[in-house]
Amino acid sequence: MGGPTPKEEIDRQHAIAASLVKEGLACTSDIENGELPLRWKLTPTVENPDYIAQNAKDGSRSCGPSCNSAGEEKKDSSDDSDTNNGQTKPVCITSRGTVSVAALSNLVSEGYNVPLPPIPSQFKTPEQLYEHYKTQPVASSTDLWDPANAAQTNVHIIRPSHDAWGIKKIALIFCDDFLRDVYEMPWYHASVQMQQAIEPIFEALNVNRERVVRCLLAALPPGVTIPVHHDTGEWVRHTHRVHIPVIVSHPDQVLFRCGPTEDNMDRLSCHPGHVFEINNQGKHAVSNCSDEHRIHMILDYVDPEFVIKQRVQLQPGERLLQTRRSIDRAADFGKTPTPSFMILGAQKAGTTSLYDYLTQHPLVVKARRRETHCLDWRWDSTAKTTEKQREHCLKFFHTEELQRHPSLKSGDSTPSYLLDSARVIARIKKVFVHANDLKFFVMTRDPVKRAKSHYEMVTSNDGTAAQLNTRGKEWRSMKFEEVIRLDIRNMKKSGLIPYWNSESETVDMDEFARFAGSAKEDAAWNKYLNDYILMNTGSHSLLSRGMYELQLRNWYREFPRENILILKLEDMSSSGDGPGVQAVVDRALEHLDLPLYKVEDESAKNTRNYCPMKPETEQMLKRFYKPHNERMEILLGDEWSSPWAY
Repeated sequence: MGGPTPKEEIDRQHAIAASLVKEGLACTSDIENGELPLRWKLTPTVENPDYIAQNAKDGSRSCGPSCNSAGEEKKDSSDDSDTNNGQTKPVCITSRGTVSVAALSNLVSEGYNVPLPPIPSQFKTPEQLYEHYKTQPVASSTDLWDPANAAQTNVHIIRPSHDAWGIKKIALIFCDDFLRDVYEMPWYHASVQMQQAIEPIFEALNVNRERVVRCLLAALPPGVTIPVHHDTGEWVRHTHRVHIPVIVSHPDQVLFRCGPTEDNMDRLSCHPGHVFEINNQGKHAVSNCSDEHRIHMILDYVDPEFVIKQRVQLQPGERLLQTRRSIDRAADFGKTPTPSFMILGAQKAGTTSLYDYLTQHPLVVKARRRETHCLDWRWDSTAKTTEKQREHCLKFFHTEELQRHPSLKSGDSTPSYLLDSARVIARIKKVFVHANDLKFFVMTRDPVKRAKSHYEMVTSNDGTAAQLNTRGKEWRSMKFEEVIRLDIRNMKKSGLIPYWNSESETVDMDEFARFAGSAKEDAAWNKYLNDYILMNTGSHSLLSRGMYELQLRNWYREFPRENILILKLEDMSSSGDGPGVQAVVDRALEHLDLPLYKVEDESAKNTRNYCPMKPETEQMLKRFYKPHNERMEILLGDEWSSPWAY
């Protein structure tokens, strides 16, 4: 939403709200629209074509007849043929009935009108504030607004914006941003009185408790405005947002408005017991222009078919560790080891783009550096123990924070790992006790194009001094064709490509059939890796990095096959030839057992322009790679049919 609203803007909006209240802005009466379909909440209403078209047609709406201080609305006798009882035209508000909130009011009336005590300046973090509340005396066990009481006998919840505005809260049910875990607080699941007090609301909505994912009471202080906004987060489009005024001494002094745009918001009646649903993807705002706190229950529930991963009944005094999009129990510290995943390669096949797309997800944390290389040329060979080597590798991640927030994941993207399997696999198994649970990604690309891109990168003068040093100088005075011949000679010396005729530049297919997949090939491959994979330069192995099936073989031997996801750069093409970035990222997120998330920036990363190769060179490389690509198809099955047709 572009950051918090400046205080000056909130003050301006509050002044406007006070003026509208003084003028007696009327409440809308045409709000009995049934349950709002969630299809109307797929995007913010300001971006939704249906709402945009409707707003353009209708223009600014009148707010209808006034409601009196008791909240009784005057009936509108005008033609209702354009209402949404048939749910054909999207609306932003709907009345869901009126219930008695007397029992609920009795439970929450103590202390509701007392302002929150100021937060001592020495408490800079939510954790410090939590520890403060845990040690403060509780004056009354029945004052549910007391944050010390909540921290000690319920569970302390952070709501940054509301906390900053001085809005008090009583948390009963809460969930993480992706609706994977729903937490029932002790003041709800252990209190029959509270459950009985809320039950009439559930009945009015025709929902049971298993569908409710958030339920809390909020005390809006006098003179405070929650500015015009729409809610964000993955939970919004999956839930119905319901408000129920509970204690509102002066309903005519509370301005609650909602609509598709800031200029087209209707006023809702806030008399106690009025159950109303809003589209919180629409613009809405509330101002308390009275001299007392206003209490609303705020409730979110899902449709019956929505699957909630788990409901957790929390114990009194439990500690929750929150980020903007995640919630974890302190008791689950370290439950998810670091790292969670590795992008192994291949170099110049889209690894940078994949890493960027994954780390756009709110539950994926970037490593301290994208390519850690902690298992190859940054390996600490001076470390005397496995524990020291592990500590060295974990320094490349935000390990302590990740231990505190096990719902978050982090990973490494070092594209040299795929090739350097002889070294890297042994080190993974040595330092990471969760090695067999690690998830791996391998990005592939037409090996002919990959080779040209690799050459152009390491011979380019663009980049920082550190990047140029890492790429190496070995190929700078060599033509592309010379580098190809160099790697062919190296593979020949290792006995790796006996089927390749260097004079005719063709493959002996009978010899390839005998050699490919044999013990001799494995031995030759390991010799090649030992002799020609260098740690002080990236200028090596131009052709072998495109022999994907051969590289994957060692990884498949050592790790569960289902833990390795193979992807193609071409599938992320924006030309429409492939499934596209979002489809590929969806597969990757499913591989990580993460909820799906829209990629905001689909642009390709770390790309460069370069001259095309000579046609005869391209044809020669296609002859070289064709049987290897066919082996790749055999390894990966029908879904990998003709990965690169030559």
